[in-house]
Amino acid sequence: MQENPAFETSSAARQLRPVVITVVAAKIAVFALLMTTVNIQTPIPAAIELAELR
Repeated sequence: MQENPAFETSSAARQLRPVVITVVAAKIAVFALLMTTVNIQTPIPAAIELAELR
């Protein structure tokens, strides 16, 4: 008896779903971790910029 190819595809997709969810969650976690370690400079107020130009 042969199995339906559509059933095999959906079965493979069902088996890979936890892997895909884990990989996406790991990528989001790494991105969040990297973003917390990045030093983002605060914008310099216009008055200080003008004083520096003089």
